[in-house]
This record gives sequence, structure tokens and C-alpha cells, in this order.
Amino acid sequence: MREISLIKHIRANEIWIFLLILIAANAVFVSAVVQGHLPSGVYGHGRFILLASILFALVFWLRGISGVWQVLRPMFEWRRSLGLYLFAFFWTIALCTIVLFAKGIFTGDSLQLSDLTPGLQSFSHLGLLKTLFISSFIGEVVWISYALRQLSRRYTYYVSALIVGFFWTLWWLPMAVHNFGIIPNLPLPALFINQSGIAIMCAFVYFHTRSGLLVLLMQIAFNATILVFPVTPDQGGPGTYWAFAITYFVCATLLVLRFGPHPLVHCEIRATGSPDPSKISSVSVVEHR
Repeated sequence: MREISLIKHIRANEIWIFLLILIAANAVFVSAVVQGHLPSGVYGHGRFILLASILFALVFWLRGISGVWQVLRPMFEWRRSLGLYLFAFFWTIALCTIVLFAKGIFTGDSLQLSDLTPGLQSFSHLGLLKTLFISSFIGEVVWISYALRQLSRRYTYYVSALIVGFFWTLWWLPMAVHNFGIIPNLPLPALFINQSGIAIMCAFVYFHTRSGLLVLLMQIAFNATILVFPVTPDQGGPGTYWAFAITYFVCATLLVLRFGPHPLVHCEIRATGSPDPSKISSVSVVEHR
């Protein structure tokens, strides 16, 4: 009976337990690498393997293989219009272009094609492409397919995205504090605004498409774009990164305000037995749009 009661308690607080374990485990892992207790070579993919391992171990323990399938199922929702794929791919590119164009107007430091060359050349390295895909794939599965969907059972999508953005920032915090294995000198408040904006956009795309594959494409495009366009602190300066983070957050919020999901911040705890938003069919998505 005690074991059954414990499992019920864990299921009732599953998302919070997962997030706290995740943040603590990542902090220990990064500190161990930084302090030399673990070889630096395990850092690149190890942090993402740890991320996925914690998620799937918990889900499998609580719900078995069917629970794991429910987490992965959105990745197989691919029959969506070409326009949605183009939107997911070009969204970050468009915002980077706008921010850098505005920077050129106010400072005279206009964007040149030569500014993009070093970033484009970096994609000739197979290792970078591999890391880019792995980080984007696991990030989509953990933060959107699992965390966002779990939170959206209790809160609105916008509030859920802000919670995801907060914990996503905490996940990055040890790397940012140690300035290790990350874009150097990231301002933490701007990082939080940026991660929250990303989470809002992912929530927006997922709500309107129910496709994890589209969210994955957007994540890959985001991670690739900020390596090419000089919007990070080390390439464009802290001011440019702040402008990009705020622009991304504001534009994502405006999209939600205009097109939904609504309401924005009012908390709604769904009654037991109500449909899980992750299980809405693709037919209903088309009807919704």
C-alpha cells in the first residue's frame, strides 16, 4: 500500500519532481566536468543524454512503454502544410535580420554578408551538425513534448511556456555561471527572456499543429541561426543580444495574443477525465485552424 501511495503522489507531482531532479542532476554533472572529476569530452553529448535519460526513466517507471510512446508521438506528426514548415524554418532568420537591420540604422554598423561567413563555414564540421541535431531533438522532446504538455493540463499554454522558460534557463545556469561549453558572457536576465520567448514560440507552433517535428525544425533553425547571425554577446555585443532576446519574446507574445491559444494567463485546472491536449487528432487541428 505504501508503494502504491508513493507512486500516486509522484504521479500527482510528476512534472515538478522531474524538473527539480533535472536541474539538480545537470548542475552536478556540469560542476563535475568543470572541476575535472569527469573528462571534458563527455560534456558535449553527455548533458543531453542525461536530460533524456532522466525523462524516459521516470516516464517508463510511471507509465511503461506506452508513456514513452506518448512523449515521442508528436515527432511523427509530419503531414502539415509547406507553409508551416517554411514559417518554422524562417522565423528566427527573419527576427535576426530585423534586429540587425535596426541596429544598422541606429549605430551605422550595418550587417554585411561577410559577417555571416564564419558561422556558415562552421557547418562544414560534422561534429557541430551532430550536436545541433541531438540538442534540438532532445530539447524538443523534453521541454515541449513532455514538460509543456504536462503543464498545459493545469495552466494555459502561455503560462506553461513561461514555466518551461524559467526551468530551461535554470538548466543553462551552471554553464552560464562557469562560462563553460556555452556562448560566452550571456547576461542571465536576457537569457531568461530569450529562453521564455523560445518556449512561447514552441508552444504556439505545437498548439496550432500538434507536430513535434515542426517544433524540432524551429529549434534546429534557431540554434543554427544564432551561430550564423551576429546576435550573441561574443559576436554582436551584449546590447545586440538583449535586443534580440526582447524582440523574440515580444513577437512570440504578440502572435499568441493575436492567434491564440487563449486565454493568455488565466490558470485553468482541467477536470479529471478531460481530454489530454496531446491526444487531439490531426483532424481536429485542421478544424481548429
